[in-house]
Amino acid sequence: MLFNMLKVNKSLKAEVRNAVNELVRSGEIQKNGKYYEGNSNSTFYEALIVLDNKNEYAAEIKTEQGLLVLPVKKKNLQTALTGDTVEVTIIEYADIEEREAIVENIVNRAVHRLVGKLQFSTKGQEYAFVIPDDRKFRKDVFIPKNSLKGATNGDKVVCEIVNWEYQDLSPEGKIVQILGKAGDVTTEFKALIKKYGLTKTFPKPVRDELKKLEDDGRFEITEEEIKKRRDLRNELIFTIDPVDAKDFDDAISLDRLKNGNYRLGVHIADVSHYVTEGSALDEEALARGTSVYLMNDVVPMLPEKLSNDICSLREKVDRLVFSCFMEINGSGEILKYEVCKSVINSKKRFTYEEVQAILDKQEGPFLDKLNEMNELHRILFKKRLDEGSLDFESTEVKAEIVDGLIKSIKPKERLESMRLIEDFMLAANMCVTLFAVKRKQIPPFIYRIHDLPDKKRTKELSQFVKQFGVSLNPESKRSIQKMLMDVKGLPEEYLINDITIRSMSKAIYSDENIGHYGLGFDYYTHFTSPIRRYPDLIVHRLLYDLLNGMNNKRSEQYRKELADVCKQSTDMEINAVHAEREAIKILQCQYMEKQVGNILSGIVSGISEYGIYVEIAESMIEGMIRLRDLNDDYYILDQQNFQIVGRHRRKKYRIGDKVKVKVHKVDTEHRWIDLVFAK
Repeated sequence: MLFNMLKVNKSLKAEVRNAVNELVRSGEIQKNGKYYEGNSNSTFYEALIVLDNKNEYAAEIKTEQGLLVLPVKKKNLQTALTGDTVEVTIIEYADIEEREAIVENIVNRAVHRLVGKLQFSTKGQEYAFVIPDDRKFRKDVFIPKNSLKGATNGDKVVCEIVNWEYQDLSPEGKIVQILGKAGDVTTEFKALIKKYGLTKTFPKPVRDELKKLEDDGRFEITEEEIKKRRDLRNELIFTIDPVDAKDFDDAISLDRLKNGNYRLGVHIADVSHYVTEGSALDEEALARGTSVYLMNDVVPMLPEKLSNDICSLREKVDRLVFSCFMEINGSGEILKYEVCKSVINSKKRFTYEEVQAILDKQEGPFLDKLNEMNELHRILFKKRLDEGSLDFESTEVKAEIVDGLIKSIKPKERLESMRLIEDFMLAANMCVTLFAVKRKQIPPFIYRIHDLPDKKRTKELSQFVKQFGVSLNPESKRSIQKMLMDVKGLPEEYLINDITIRSMSKAIYSDENIGHYGLGFDYYTHFTSPIRRYPDLIVHRLLYDLLNGMNNKRSEQYRKELADVCKQSTDMEINAVHAEREAIKILQCQYMEKQVGNILSGIVSGISEYGIYVEIAESMIEGMIRLRDLNDDYYILDQQNFQIVGRHRRKKYRIGDKVKVKVHKVDTEHRWIDLVFAK
């Protein structure tokens, strides 16, 4: 490559090679793979090893210009792991305009605990290895006999790394906890919670602080507090939530004004009144970042006393809220908005299903009000689509779980009552952002941003949907929107939605605004779920300070802190998504164990060099037909055309093909569902 870049003649190659080797020997340059880099002016930077938004290792470097996150190849990590403080050098590749970091020294090691399966040596019980569940950690951990803590072969355990000097050798560890037998569903859930650093138990300082708040009467709503707020307790306000919800952080109201416009009220639990800045509760909420929903369980951001009781907008109970009122005309234009602290008393706790039944049958409590709300929702939804918002159909599943076991699993229907709440919350989130930024001087703020999609990925998407007879201009957002509308109701709808979502950038939190591509909003934040999302809690504090006149000192404090809050919140959201997906997979495996031998209908949902992914139509559970199990031909991956092709018979399997499969084998421990084609 060097010779090509320098355009060196064959006759000069030997001279150039000798010159380069001399520079390496003298220490002027050093070789890194197929590249050469300068050595004389190497600058060392202190960095933190993290996982980037692609779940790959990276170095987080603080510079005068801000936070710099550069990829680190595994071979350049030495023995550093996530959370370690290291010294790195930075390599720049001029020809491909990329930079990466190389770990030179490990400054300070974090405590590293891994979850995995214990396997004894074939030579007996003198020592064992832990095979990590985290596939990013490719080394087994050596466990001496005196560090087993009673663990036996096949146990799922938590081990702590105590020594790791050389990257090529296994680290040494000790067992710190035995979770149970690998493969058992209860054990796998315990392992999952440990793997992602989750805990339902709150530390003692948080429990003590919560008790003191209760003992001091801080949970009582006093007349003095009510006088500081708008009293809405006599207004018709109610909640609409999932049937199994326990924390209700949003309520709604709607009135028709004399001019014919709608006055929409969105009322959000005032968590910031109880969780004060710098408190133990606040620090723990920041560390957790979000509540994590594991299908049959939840790991909450806040203690249950707050999340399910004091802050929850329960029926016929006075509650403190932050309200956003919006005046909206018949075309869906938001003409005015205001934000205030208030107190409400919810008149009804509706479920989505109850509201949908009332709308469908046109009978039930508050029918006229619900009809008005549905009318406004449709107006807002149409306007959002007209302005370029992308509407993805959810592919969530709903499971019936009894005593921790799945009895049934099926796609979750997206009811119009759900869309109603979604549109009202979107409007409120947009308006509180406008409330903050439409000032002479824009204050520090937290935004929910969504970048433009990668052009290469949207081009691949346009190639993919061609096989379904769908045309897509990858340069046009309107074309993407039309495609999503055109595929509604088709058997391939959820598959195309999933592939489209994967081609998009990921939404994140940021203190710098670039707008939200997917929603088509120039200004957007998260305000409506402070019980379960930390950024919403901070947005409430920001709004309160703005209402009371944010001074320069307070503004400067936010400017220093918000970037870190946004990064932590984004990181913990990604962590929660991975945990929630894996929890679903565990229960899906448990459910599919009973289906072994059964023949089911499905659709080819993906292909790889290892096999064909098939999504079962009835349950939307995905399994794999391994290429090694296809014995009628030797199949080759044709990635460009989203298919595999038999070398001899030229038989093809493409994404979107409808197939009949038999459940062959299920491995809960490894989250594998193996399928074969039905004969």
